[in-house]
Amino acid sequence: MRRENIRLRALARSGDVDARLKLGGFYLEGTTDFPRNIKLALEYLSSPAKVYKKETALIICKHLCIIEIIENFQIESLRIAAMFGNEARIKLLSLLIVKNNQEEIKSLVNKDDSILCKRIRMLFSEFRQVEYKLILNEIAISYNIPVMEIVAIEARSALMEGNYKKAEEIISLVSQSSQNIPDSIYDIVTKILTAAEERSYEIRKIDPSLIESSLNHSAEKNNKNACYLLGRMLAGFRVESKEHSSLSTTVNLRKAAALLLKAADAGRKEAWLDLFYLCSDYRSSVGNPSMARFCLEKASLFGIPEAKRRLGIITLKDARGIEQMEKGLSLLYESSINGDLISNSIIQTLVLDVQGREEDADSGIAEVQQIAPLLATRLRLARHFGLTKLEALSINPTTAIRPWGLVVEPSSYIKKGSLSEPRAVPAASREAIECIRKAAMEFAPNGEIADLLEGSFRARSLKQRRIFQRINLQENLFFSQANSSQRDALRIGTRWAQNQKIFLDQVLS
Repeated sequence: MRRENIRLRALARSGDVDARLKLGGFYLEGTTDFPRNIKLALEYLSSPAKVYKKETALIICKHLCIIEIIENFQIESLRIAAMFGNEARIKLLSLLIVKNNQEEIKSLVNKDDSILCKRIRMLFSEFRQVEYKLILNEIAISYNIPVMEIVAIEARSALMEGNYKKAEEIISLVSQSSQNIPDSIYDIVTKILTAAEERSYEIRKIDPSLIESSLNHSAEKNNKNACYLLGRMLAGFRVESKEHSSLSTTVNLRKAAALLLKAADAGRKEAWLDLFYLCSDYRSSVGNPSMARFCLEKASLFGIPEAKRRLGIITLKDARGIEQMEKGLSLLYESSINGDLISNSIIQTLVLDVQGREEDADSGIAEVQQIAPLLATRLRLARHFGLTKLEALSINPTTAIRPWGLVVEPSSYIKKGSLSEPRAVPAASREAIECIRKAAMEFAPNGEIADLLEGSFRARSLKQRRIFQRINLQENLFFSQANSSQRDALRIGTRWAQNQKIFLDQVLS
């Protein structure tokens, strides 16, 4: 026997087609003298495949399971073998069902009189939509074919192509009652759900019970996306990929909080904001004001605009001094420049009104620019930031500038104590922040001699009044006419919050 095997190998190496066909079959089957080696077997069978297509295909499909056929790119051999053998036909049928190739399925079942094919033919004639899920389950049970592994391979391939809708279509063939669901199916479902959440489209075809079991399975393996989605479902929050009403998952706030915390620690920054909502509800079993503030600060730290806005509002509502006002405005401004329109609306409530049309103000500033450039800069600041005349003429842009706006510093010209305190004014537009930046650059080179160039506050005030009289400008076109109580209400966050209570309640609801 050993001598015959040596002779067979020699003939195969010399290119003998029959020897290579026989040797390839041995290596596919795996014997004592020829240990199973699929790669080597297929190399031997490559030459006979050109001459003995039928024989080669039948050998390949006899000794390779459907998963090995797919992984070794032998689907064409499977198609050839399916023309001659029922076993190959069933393997090909299971693959075609997963691929949803209806035309080829019809052609295939019409060539076979097996009970399964007869049933499929009947289904095609009776229904427009064939229930492939049930047929696959029957194939798995009756023919011991790992159909769920085929589903996993095809769905994974669709995911690698970025075709999440196709992957969803393939996974729709799986139900919770399907036989031998592999872990890879659960992982794929979690990936599809994550992609659907990111792209804001709804999953309609996957069995809801499979979604729940997939998320539970993946969450147990500390998959951060599964923890996040399942946590939101258990908290009763809307999940973009699936309507909560279609799931049997009941609300469980404690488990939801634990899952969201795990997701947040693993890098799902959005989970911090969800935890804030859970913990800030004092009526819930997980209500915890201190934890809520901590989660909101974490969400803000990760750059979530809504978190920055909420933390900014809370900081302003509690502010009794300039430092807290600055912190709150900084958060609101960061949120607004990231596209949060609500933050911008809140910022505008902290800027005093200035009357008149922008066109008239721009025209007047252009005239002043030719006579007194530094005064023109002060007028621009007053217009953009809603400054009073005293604030505009006394402010030093180089020290007042902040990344989010400016701070009107304490003034020695105001006798009333509360009104002489500093006032934080945010930039309500990109033009406003550009204005203070240019003003700081314009005033910076003058340094300590700025007062010498412009004169004292009284001299500036007199110069401004004379220029306005000369070119016929009205002060209310540039300076806010707010009274002392209106200015004082914006200086302290707690008072501002009282005046804006209805608006803030709507924003924070």
